[in-house]
Amino acid sequence: MNQIKPEYAAIYHHEMQELLHQRAKVILWTMAILLPLFSVIDYVDVRYHFNKFLIWRLTASLVCLFVLLLNSQDKKKRYPFLFGTTAYLVSAITISPMIVNMGGFSSFYYVSLMLVLVIFAAIFPLTRNQTFFLGGILYAIYVIPIFIFNPWTSTSYHDFLVNSFFLISFIIIITVQSNAEHNARINEFNLRMKEREIGTKLGYYAEKLEDDVKKRTNELKESESRYRDLYENIIDDVILVDMDNKILLANPRFFTNLHLHDAELDIDFLQLIHPDDRQAIQSQLLSQLRLGENVTGFQFRLLSEDNSLFNVECNATVIRKEGVVVGFQMLIRDISNRVKMDNELLQSLKTVQETRTATILGLAKLSEYRDSHTGKHLERIREYSQILARELATKNKYKEYINAQYIEDLYHSSILHDIGKVSISDEILLKQSRFTPEETEIIRQHTTYGGNILKAVDDHAGEQSFLSMAKAIAYFHHEKWDGTGYPYGLREEEIPLAARIVALADVYDALTTVRKYRSACPHEEAMAIIEREKGRHFAPDIVDAFLTRHQDFNKIRQDYASNNTFTSFAKPSCYKLKKNTAEKTYTDFPIVRV
Repeated sequence: MNQIKPEYAAIYHHEMQELLHQRAKVILWTMAILLPLFSVIDYVDVRYHFNKFLIWRLTASLVCLFVLLLNSQDKKKRYPFLFGTTAYLVSAITISPMIVNMGGFSSFYYVSLMLVLVIFAAIFPLTRNQTFFLGGILYAIYVIPIFIFNPWTSTSYHDFLVNSFFLISFIIIITVQSNAEHNARINEFNLRMKEREIGTKLGYYAEKLEDDVKKRTNELKESESRYRDLYENIIDDVILVDMDNKILLANPRFFTNLHLHDAELDIDFLQLIHPDDRQAIQSQLLSQLRLGENVTGFQFRLLSEDNSLFNVECNATVIRKEGVVVGFQMLIRDISNRVKMDNELLQSLKTVQETRTATILGLAKLSEYRDSHTGKHLERIREYSQILARELATKNKYKEYINAQYIEDLYHSSILHDIGKVSISDEILLKQSRFTPEETEIIRQHTTYGGNILKAVDDHAGEQSFLSMAKAIAYFHHEKWDGTGYPYGLREEEIPLAARIVALADVYDALTTVRKYRSACPHEEAMAIIEREKGRHFAPDIVDAFLTRHQDFNKIRQDYASNNTFTSFAKPSCYKLKKNTAEKTYTDFPIVRV
């Protein structure tokens, strides 16, 4: 486990208190705004409770504002953790009676508690134990009231287990994320402290070296013995190299570091270079010196007699005699520790990025956990979307718009397209037969639910992030090019480009994977269906990109092929569903569910 050195404990504590104070301010503002803002959902879904819920939300918001005032008055920053967790607890306690009033065990408002945990853990810097403890309190706030105030029915046990599974899973995911971020903060702090130590030492040595060099240079003009003394006492390696790359003179430190003997002066400088760096040394360092130009800050690797490897930085100057270049003086500094620190810092940042990516995928998986039949749907969707984006980037229309950052954002955000399905009940979401018109309307609301959830988070992210693209995809990935889609009936380029891309990727995956109510379409039939929908469901240029790269789609489909089969009832084949219906589109059949 990462530890803070005792001598730096006070500095780390001060920095954390400062960070907690600032984050407490952010979390209090966030909760004060979001609590009344989410009354819009109350008005849409539970209008008969709207007035009562609004009073609770406004009261909680005022409490957060009052605590925000206390936090601003805490000049010594003694209680930021208390103020921050107050916003967390007030939000959870406000949502708890709403869950009770909405049926307790079967209420989908438990998702709001998960959102509170996500927002709090994302903003507030917590340790693993703090996150787990606060998650446990959140779970208790959910469980205790519904057991006290809601009657136990035949379906209560099932609903309670399902909701508890998602809530506990989410607490564990957030706990793992908090632990990784906490360790990353400690690593970053330790690296900064170590860098400061080294910087102080290097500053001292650099200042001392500068004084020594000036002094020795003046002495060099007076006698050759003093010139040699400079090489014997300087703290870096100093060598003189002739035009044939032979080392003519070197200070004792050079011989010590490379385990050479003083008599070994007839040494080829290139033989001491790591084989992979020799070409660069010849084509860049030596060639530039032979042209009479000095070189600074050139980095390469040296190998000692015992095969020890050193990362070094070289400053080289030209030696002239009567205006003719006769050799070079090289000042070589060992930077192995600095390179190691840079690599450790890069690895730490990579770990943080990988943890965030895993957390995003875990959040997206919430929309799939209740239906095990979708296989690797999210993984395939992001691969399909990436292929389409890369193909479109080659076109003049998009090459200035679709850059590497856009493709990376699309890769991460596309998997959140169906996050709104966490708000749809199992009874509808897992239904095996056709939807009724009322059920269709309910399940179509997942686009609005998902967009609203991501919008709420994105509005408080503080800067432009991939969530802006994820929000657009969640809202609009069921819109159609001809304007017959939902939820808003957008048409053509009114639909954001990212949503147009994900729309095709989503339909292709739905067509080519086995579902409970039908078999999978072969790749060729899926191609034919998508090509037939060009200009109707899908944007023409997106379809063209798909047809160009369809073999890549087929390869990904095969790589992620699922072995799941469903034998509980006979499934119609994709072919039979389309037989004798040449005038209909694929959406007339239950090939692709809404």
